[in-house]
Amino acid sequence: MKHITLLGTKHLLIAITCVLGFLATPAFAEDEAAAVTPSYIELTPDFIVNYNASGSRLHYIKTKISLRTDSNREGVILANMPLIRDSLVMFLSSRNSEQVTGAIAREQTREEAKVAINETLKEETGAEPVMDVLFFSFVTQ
Repeated sequence: MKHITLLGTKHLLIAITCVLGFLATPAFAEDEAAAVTPSYIELTPDFIVNYNASGSRLHYIKTKISLRTDSNREGVILANMPLIRDSLVMFLSSRNSEQVTGAIAREQTREEAKVAINETLKEETGAEPVMDVLFFSFVTQ
């Protein structure tokens, strides 16, 4: 009888240890996720560039842009701001009317701008710190 009680106690301790192990794991994951906080960097002044359009009249994009990154990579963006601004000017000026007109086209432009910036920064720093390009305003004329 003594062996049965001792065996039952061992199983109970093993079961409790397993349950506590499962409960503790999400706490560590939450701590790691909380350690990385987003950071938003506003690019000033606003961008005003002419873009490719048919006809003899010049067409312009005026936009206010912010970049989303994590707080650990903010320094990479700030240290390379001239490269980022140049990359955006070259990218925006290469757009055509179809690529800047309408919500779907602007969303695609936003995603492609992120890729262009990250490619430039990867060549210079080896990092791709931009998580999102956010347009506060986007006016074409």
